[in-house]
Amino acid sequence: MDLKDKIVLAHKGFFNKEAEKIYRENSKEVCQISSKKDYISIIELDVRKSKDGILYCYHGSFFEYYFSLRTLRSFSDIEKKYGIDSLAEILKVITQDKILLLDIKDKSITKADILEVLEGKKFKEVVLGNTSSSTSFLDHFNDLPEGFVKIMNGNIFCKFYDLKKLREKGYKYFEVVFPFQINRKIIENASNNGLKFSCAPLFFLSKESYLRKIDKYNIKRISSDFI
Repeated sequence: MDLKDKIVLAHKGFFNKEAEKIYRENSKEVCQISSKKDYISIIELDVRKSKDGILYCYHGSFFEYYFSLRTLRSFSDIEKKYGIDSLAEILKVITQDKILLLDIKDKSITKADILEVLEGKKFKEVVLGNTSSSTSFLDHFNDLPEGFVKIMNGNIFCKFYDLKKLREKGYKYFEVVFPFQINRKIIENASNNGLKFSCAPLFFLSKESYLRKIDKYNIKRISSDFI
């Protein structure tokens, strides 16, 4: 795949599909390598908060994501069980010419938490996201300093979103989750309202089907999952 005109996101910090077999997701090690890859423009991290207030990076399995990680525990307990790294430690190895995308998984994370961990950092851009289809959680992150923006992860109802209003609320990116939602109309609607479009690879059945959509609609922003 020719990546010269693509903006590639390192999903969970991975620089390609093979990296998933070698490195732990959201780890300091894989992010350090990804940040040295010229074709990687964005490093995406799943951010959670421990009981003692430390931000850490971990997505987890289906069971962990929806059940076990919902129980608040101290950072030392989580580190021992999952081998995770704190967000602060990971940020030390990511070069600041990258765009940082923080997918916030824990609704106890505040604007103050984000500003504190990023104090003194000058990344190309910091994008804040959340898997909720509602903007209510990310409304807590309004009035952030210059260089902070938001991403909307569109669900099955995304064609009904008021994209103009999203742009006014500080959203810069619009990502569609389901393959059947990707069409020229929704891409043009995003562009006409000042939003940059991308499609998540989560529900694509194969690399080929993902790349067909990318090529058909000339989508610039892609994930490392199928590289």
